[in-house]
Amino acid sequence: MFIKKNKKQDGGNIYNDDLDKKLVLSLSKSRIPKLKQLKYIGNYLSKLELWFLYGSIAIALFSAIFFGIYFYYTHLEIVPKKGGEYAEGLVGTLKYINPLYEKVSDVDNDISKLIFSSLFKRDKNGELARDLVKNYQISDDKKVYSFKIREDAKWHDGAKLTANDVYFTFNAIKEPGYKSPLRTSFTGVTIEMIDDYNFKFVLSNPYAAFFELLTFGIMPSEPWSLIRPEAASLAGLNLEPIGSGPYEYSGLAKEKKLGTIKEYKLTVNENYYDKKPYTNINFKFYATFADAVNALNNNETDGLSYLPPELKADIITPKTFNFYNLYLPQTTVIFFNQEKNPALADKALRQAMAYAIDKNFLINDLLNGGAYGVNGPILPNSFAYYNEQKKYDYNVSEAEKLLDSIDWKIVEINTEMIEEAEIEIESEDEDVRAKAEKIIQTGEGAWRKKDGNFLTVNLRTIDKEEYQKIVEEIKKYWEVIGIKVVVEIIPASQAQARVIKPRDYEALFYGQVLGADPDPYSFWHSSQANEHGFNIANFVNKEVDKLLEDARLTSEISIRQENYKKFQEIIAEEVPAIFMYSPLYTYVQGNSVKGFDIKNIFVPSDRFNNISDWYLETEKKLVF
Repeated sequence: MFIKKNKKQDGGNIYNDDLDKKLVLSLSKSRIPKLKQLKYIGNYLSKLELWFLYGSIAIALFSAIFFGIYFYYTHLEIVPKKGGEYAEGLVGTLKYINPLYEKVSDVDNDISKLIFSSLFKRDKNGELARDLVKNYQISDDKKVYSFKIREDAKWHDGAKLTANDVYFTFNAIKEPGYKSPLRTSFTGVTIEMIDDYNFKFVLSNPYAAFFELLTFGIMPSEPWSLIRPEAASLAGLNLEPIGSGPYEYSGLAKEKKLGTIKEYKLTVNENYYDKKPYTNINFKFYATFADAVNALNNNETDGLSYLPPELKADIITPKTFNFYNLYLPQTTVIFFNQEKNPALADKALRQAMAYAIDKNFLINDLLNGGAYGVNGPILPNSFAYYNEQKKYDYNVSEAEKLLDSIDWKIVEINTEMIEEAEIEIESEDEDVRAKAEKIIQTGEGAWRKKDGNFLTVNLRTIDKEEYQKIVEEIKKYWEVIGIKVVVEIIPASQAQARVIKPRDYEALFYGQVLGADPDPYSFWHSSQANEHGFNIANFVNKEVDKLLEDARLTSEISIRQENYKKFQEIIAEEVPAIFMYSPLYTYVQGNSVKGFDIKNIFVPSDRFNNISDWYLETEKKLVF
């Protein structure tokens, strides 16, 4: 084998490349040049080769930076971090953090919801979801509900939560001595223990919305069983509760002089069986919403439980807050009492009065968009809502046409007629005096008259600023079509006793809070048309009674929808009330609070339905 030697000749001298390499290697064992040797690279490379080298290095550096940035943005995420304290302003006084009494006060309910677990809860979409319940079965006759609860739930003191705690809580609700407002909801329902984690409810009659009732908080049986029912409202556990929810009691601060609670602190329950929240909470209490707004402006709080529409303009830096308008199941209605004013017994008159009101103006201008219009007793976001029901959009000509069709004719009363009536009221003729009195009471204007009587309606409402503004506009709308309206404002504290229970009104502008389930039985069944029921209009209709009875006995959505469709059609045609609007619940949080994602609530405390997703602090996390 022959090896060809590389030789170079220069002026007669012959150089051997292999010998040169051996010489260089003998001087340096490494084949890789050191950094200080690189400075001589220009002596060995041409300019073109240098430009090529530098360009390659630049491209390599640029690529490294580009892919580094790309990797940063695609594999490094900013995620919520545990820490911080969220401070929220509440208006009212804290009294009972106790599932037995939580429905009495929004303030109590807000905090109780965070401390106590329940069999079922609502998710961020407002849908009913399992909480303590692991699984369940319903008997064929829909009267027996068997439940198994999860075995990993613990009380804040470390004890295990068992079916015995559910058994105790339910029987406490039913026990008259506790005086729980939830008691009437479970009439005809009993509970039976099976074992430590299984139990069942037995209903006397099927009820489609039974699960909706099972959102009450579960109490620990061990400490509460030592307290007599009659003394439950005085127990220290009402303010220092033991629960099993995502938060636990941490401490409170009181006003020195008055002794009222000014702050109430909650910390994250580290033993919570579900997703744990990121931040602690400090509730601060204020006497009025104006005081709470002032605290928000002064950075004393990060949020406000509710912002009345009239105070929104008082927020000094609105851009630093998020204003969440939440849908609340509440309707504001004009109820008619046909017995109190016989003229209102005419369906055409009630329809005319509905056509005469411009609801869009009231909502957009007087309420600043803080509500949305409704057309009936079931709200648009319910599965039972029927969109094709008859609607009464603002139409003055249609209202006047209806009044003309039932012989309510326009009669002008001018100044001369009133002056003449003031003289005739002194007449000895009883008929003359009566006629003169009607003219004086009605006053100057163009009014509807029939069979010698002017069309007059007394419209009552409570002393709430929003309601007073609305009824004054309604008065104007009805007087445009010739109906004389007398507005009367009743103190809110007297509304139940003076107006609602005795049904002492002709027309009543009032709000009703509906349930999570669309079942309107309590508000429109004839059995509720008494001083103890919520059928304020005293509406009686046998077909409606049957529809409502059948709808609440089945869990089949399609059957319930069909029954409620017919029910809404009847109500829309008969107009026992004019359905005005549903107010939006405005919840305020500072921009520093992230993660809120709620749209529909059934009670104010539902704003906390996704509280485990709220956070104040963040960190970076590498994701592959």
